[in-house]
Amino acid sequence: MESSFTRKQTITPGLCDASGRLSCADTFRLFQDVASEHAERMGLGGVAMQKKHAFWMTVRTRVHFYKRPWMMQEVDLSTWPMAPGKMRCDRCYRLCDGETLLAEGRTEWCVYDTEANAVRSTEGLFDPETVFSDALLLPAPYARFRHDFTDENRACTHVVRASDIDIGHYMNNVAYLRVLMDSFSVSEQERMRITEMEILFCMPCFEGEALDVLRRRTDSGYEFGVRRPDGRYAALALLRAEV
Repeated sequence: MESSFTRKQTITPGLCDASGRLSCADTFRLFQDVASEHAERMGLGGVAMQKKHAFWMTVRTRVHFYKRPWMMQEVDLSTWPMAPGKMRCDRCYRLCDGETLLAEGRTEWCVYDTEANAVRSTEGLFDPETVFSDALLLPAPYARFRHDFTDENRACTHVVRASDIDIGHYMNNVAYLRVLMDSFSVSEQERMRITEMEILFCMPCFEGEALDVLRRRTDSGYEFGVRRPDGRYAALALLRAEV
């Protein structure tokens, strides 16, 4: 069973920000897309999971940026899953230009049972002949996020639009990253050299909801909270950057 997957990717204009380079949010998008493509090849894509009354749900994602590629640059995009735990599993990603490492990522996933409306075990999902890689990227423990934001930390408000909604009828994971980056102006982004982003997805958001984007400066960058109208957090994130 194919345990890793690599394909070519052209950094088209629609994936780039004002700098003409692959945007941070679209780096997450490429990793999400290649994971879906590889899952299909492994027999664990959307239709196959639907037949099992389940779907893959992202818990958290971390991406480290070494050098963002330019518009129309052709790169190699790779992904592989790690051996699953009982309830969660990691998937790794790498973006390269030949021997030059551009970005690395790691995502923690779980499987949601649509009949039980609960997270289910990963047991029996993967082909027993799958040989899993032991090449865990970004192996440091995931961040522990703080929940003590106040209204003084509000950077902006985002109303969830139709374009934010995915096939599950809730806000797509990548849309959160776009919202976080949109809390900065173009000139602010131009002054930052972003080295790492990590996001924890806590609760879904739905079309029409007004989300408070909370942001505060830290010694290494910024911390974020995306707060739903009911006061609960939809996502928590951090950005490490040289400003």
